[in-house]
Amino acid sequence: MKGIVPYLSLLCLLLTVGCASKSKNPEYEKLNQIETRIKRKMDTSRTRSVKAIPQFEEQKALMAPGFLFSLSHPTDSKLQGRFRANTEGLLVLPYGVRLNVTGLTFSELKSQVQKSYASFFQRGAENVNFKLELREYWIEVRGLVKKPGRYLVGRKESLDKVIDLAGGLIGSIKQDLYTLTLKQLKISYSVSLNQYYEENALGPSFTWTGGDVLFFNTSTDVSDSESTVEVLGGVANPGKTLYQEDYNIFHYLAKRGGTLPNLGYEEVFLIRKGDKGLERIRFDLTEMDQIPVIKPGDTLFLTADRRTVIDKVWERASQISGYLATIAIFIIAL
Repeated sequence: MKGIVPYLSLLCLLLTVGCASKSKNPEYEKLNQIETRIKRKMDTSRTRSVKAIPQFEEQKALMAPGFLFSLSHPTDSKLQGRFRANTEGLLVLPYGVRLNVTGLTFSELKSQVQKSYASFFQRGAENVNFKLELREYWIEVRGLVKKPGRYLVGRKESLDKVIDLAGGLIGSIKQDLYTLTLKQLKISYSVSLNQYYEENALGPSFTWTGGDVLFFNTSTDVSDSESTVEVLGGVANPGKTLYQEDYNIFHYLAKRGGTLPNLGYEEVFLIRKGDKGLERIRFDLTEMDQIPVIKPGDTLFLTADRRTVIDKVWERASQISGYLATIAIFIIAL
């Protein structure tokens, strides 16, 4: 019952805006009017919101939470082992030595380690062997994931791997819109997860710095709906798709899994908020001179059924025939 609510709401909206078969369409820009002057930009420098993702190149040579170190000394058995910096960057070593590794180069950290142990040896502190074994970064994953928690990842570990470590998203990114909010060092920002995957081939990847906090959530803000295109009815997976400039109606239909069988294309509706309120545009999807240019916030509704009356009668008769055959089998069995 819940699944049909969007369709009933949109049907009421269509009736309110105007009669489907008689009212006149408002003026609208058509796809074939701009096809000759719009060429999709494939340049990797194309402006997009995900390009603001920080890359933290200056942190590449610096120590960070999660790094693994080894310690040894030829005459002291207590100075043996491997030690990892915790999520706050604190490295705890034998004899109560505690150092924060964050933001230090390895040579600076090694110098601090040897200086810390100088008081434990009358001589030979320089023989403390301190090495960087593994560059791994602690990150914390929260929100709509199945296994929230802390994980160790490589500096350029893919977002797919991070989500996989956390057990996957709760819900479906094909059906819902997600935001990813990150806190890295002293920078906090959010990106559209759907947009990131839409532009993954061209967009930058994330760079982990250690101590990063990731929070996955669904988009509920009004501005989110205004940057999407919604398709209701007539497609395999009705729902919202991220709006992208210069993409036509066929892109959004494909994103929702394509059109269903037994669907006609001669009566498609587009609901749009115009200067004078809600507008309803009726067009034939097979006529290029009628197809509208898609704008953010648009809602598409495919309703036409291409089966004829005879097709429907035959389908109903086949169903009844099937029922009668089933009853006959039960009677014979008795």
